[in-house]
Amino acid sequence: MDRHLLLTISERPDGLFGVRFVGRFFSGTGNVKFTLLYLTPKTQGAFQSDHESELRARKWEAKGQKALNAAKGELIRSGVKEEQVVTKLQARRVSKVKDIIHEGAKGRYDAVVLGRRGVSWLEQVYDESVTKDMLGQTVSFPIWICRLPDGDRKNVLACVDGSEASRRMLDHVGFITEYVQHHIVTLMTVTRKGKIGDKMPEEIFSESTEVLVGSGLSPDRIQTQVLEDTSPGKVILKAASEGAFAAVAVGRTGTGKGRLQKMFVGSVSDSLLKDLQGAALWLA
Repeated sequence: MDRHLLLTISERPDGLFGVRFVGRFFSGTGNVKFTLLYLTPKTQGAFQSDHESELRARKWEAKGQKALNAAKGELIRSGVKEEQVVTKLQARRVSKVKDIIHEGAKGRYDAVVLGRRGVSWLEQVYDESVTKDMLGQTVSFPIWICRLPDGDRKNVLACVDGSEASRRMLDHVGFITEYVQHHIVTLMTVTRKGKIGDKMPEEIFSESTEVLVGSGLSPDRIQTQVLEDTSPGKVILKAASEGAFAAVAVGRTGTGKGRLQKMFVGSVSDSLLKDLQGAALWLA
């Protein structure tokens, strides 16, 4: 089964961060499909004629197509085959956020990849500064946040704690990385007094490895790491930097509750969402 990713595209150079990440991460991998989505703004103003609206729509369509072509070219230059890439130019129907959520769910993508500009609405959600209507939307797919990715990095750091959210994240990581043979997965847990909840690290690693192997990852591509500290967020950021990981994966809380702000709970997610650079953040 091919993996299928949705990448949001803009005309700004920093809108290619997500493209550059996936291009490097999946370079030479034929089992992944990429859909590039550009949403044009609404063009019908209160005092505009149909002719004016049509001219504005054409202008934005031209900008969008140019951005899509640039993104597709970037992927192909990184080693992705042209037949793996589909471009999609779509007029905004409701709002950028809602349209991305709708497309992500309708297309049953394995992840939605956001570049730097796409991160802004997630930060708004995290800060609870959007409308109640927005907070009522359900996100049923994993989200990858790509802020200043470093193309020389590789491998995935999966942060585990034995929770159900952690198991869902591992299922996603195993599924995504199965055919990307040049990446390994490091299971990392942060303890305070030797235990994580009521479990020892070894027990969590055993359970986590079982999930990864069950998702298709071979055992020889799995490593483990235990760190002791009282500030997990800072430790994960340091480990991601020192280990030069391409991606950091964390479990997403609040699955199925239909409220976006529950995706980001606690100091760990806070630190990663705001401060992680060089590596992509996978929220699954």
